[in-house]
Amino acid sequence: MFKKQHLIIALLIGFIFSAYAQEVELNPSHPDTYVVQTGDTLWDISAVFLKSPWLWPEIWHANPQINNPHLIYPGDQINLVYIDGKPALTLNRSHPTVKLGPKVRDIDHNDAIQTIPLKDIEPFLRRLRVLNEEDIDLAPYVVAEEEDRNVAVTGHLIYVRNLKNARQGDRLAIVRPTVIYREVPTTYPWETSDGHEVESIEWQKSSAYTTTAVMSRFWKKYIDRTYWENVKILGYEVADTGIAEVVRVGADDEVTTLKIVDVDTEVKQGDLILPLDSFSFDPYFQPKAAEVDDENIRVVALNNALFGSGRRQIVAISNGSDQGVKVGDVFSVFSPERVIRDEVMHPKEDLKTLFRPSKAKVTLPMELNGHIMVFKTFDNISYAIIRGGNRPVKLYDYVKLP
Repeated sequence: MFKKQHLIIALLIGFIFSAYAQEVELNPSHPDTYVVQTGDTLWDISAVFLKSPWLWPEIWHANPQINNPHLIYPGDQINLVYIDGKPALTLNRSHPTVKLGPKVRDIDHNDAIQTIPLKDIEPFLRRLRVLNEEDIDLAPYVVAEEEDRNVAVTGHLIYVRNLKNARQGDRLAIVRPTVIYREVPTTYPWETSDGHEVESIEWQKSSAYTTTAVMSRFWKKYIDRTYWENVKILGYEVADTGIAEVVRVGADDEVTTLKIVDVDTEVKQGDLILPLDSFSFDPYFQPKAAEVDDENIRVVALNNALFGSGRRQIVAISNGSDQGVKVGDVFSVFSPERVIRDEVMHPKEDLKTLFRPSKAKVTLPMELNGHIMVFKTFDNISYAIIRGGNRPVKLYDYVKLP
């Protein structure tokens, strides 16, 4: 899923900046040279030189004669120079190779600095994924546990329906439904609504044929049809919780028996069974200013936070690869406008506003809360890490170009 993204390499001194490039402002306390230290990240190094670390690609001029000039290693020296009056960062690598007789040994790529600490995002790379509606409708599910247990753990058997083409010995992922991300119209008539808002609500695998589901479908199809036709499902999030192995395939694939091999939490009815997620990620992607400009991109989920998230915490936003969001994109996050009563000029007991309450209202502007950087994208949802800011990032904050 992930496409490798590397730092932009300028092969010619006369590099022409893009017409869309933002103006680069240097950090007022920047050094002329910096020696890369173990534990540094690309974002940290960028912040040493730049006010806006995501503009690093605009001034990066690595030496093309160096093997893998897009990678930076501890001990490398980064120099701030000026080319045609514009700031540029160049790389001096004093230890590109170690000679052993006639052979040459390259630096171990695993020693290269990462854009952000992998440990901060690894759980979200490995454990969470966002599926579409078709994936969910067809997903096999746990119908029961051995001996009528309410939950199952490592070593227990589970019974799964709808698992097609399974073979004995196959290993599959056990996943737990978490939330649905969706976008709903806010004003009537729904089909021409002036605005849409995003939301995340809990969900679980359920039947489409029970009385409750049939009544719900009737309501959505006939009573409030235009509303639901204008609700856009952005994705169904699931969390990988364990691994199970097929031990017996039932007749006609009706019920397949699996044994739990490893699990982080108890398995219960309604958990889904999916193929193991192939983990592939390049930790050396480049930070860059986002280009997707949508007036209604929102923060739709916070990780382990009720009221707001801060630096190095993870959020989900309501745009993904289908809209052009890419790994490395940096966005600014703003709190929404707030409408309040001007109690200075119009105290609550002011009778003049009794029939004209809008006269006492005033709108406070959006405020910048911080910056986030995307590290994983799905069709309509992306995960991002908060890289800085003075205020907590909150649910349903606006996500805009930096």
